[in-house]
Amino acid sequence: MCTGNVCRSPMGEALVAHYVDLMGLDANVISRGFAAPVGRSPHPHALSVAQSHGVPIAEEKRAAAVNSADMVMATAIFVMDEGHRREVQRRYPTALGKTFLLGQWQGQEIADPINDPLSVFESVWAQCDAGAKEWVKRLQEAGMLRVNAVV
Repeated sequence: MCTGNVCRSPMGEALVAHYVDLMGLDANVISRGFAAPVGRSPHPHALSVAQSHGVPIAEEKRAAAVNSADMVMATAIFVMDEGHRREVQRRYPTALGKTFLLGQWQGQEIADPINDPLSVFESVWAQCDAGAKEWVKRLQEAGMLRVNAVV
């Protein structure tokens, strides 16, 4: 999940943050989850795929649990599939109106590749990339993300 904009995936988080930075926008992008053990490092395949695409995930990145404050502060929350969206609705009903599928504009849910080979992580990267790029563009167009003010 991605909040602040919140993502549930370290790959999703890296890509949303990448497009926010690329477009010079002001946003805090974080990844939180429901099930991953707190403190777990990203899957080696996720690190490898991200690095190969020039959008590295920090090796010191660790899984963190979502909490009420994250949900209240988030502008948009991106989840990977309908099951995640239902879980957000169950735990945080007030966040439902700002919770969306990362792959919404592509008409797809994105499966968790955790026990899959590297090739599946590559496929998931492509899905996350398309979703992140489109969401950042649309959030900017809607005035929900603004260009960083240089002081």
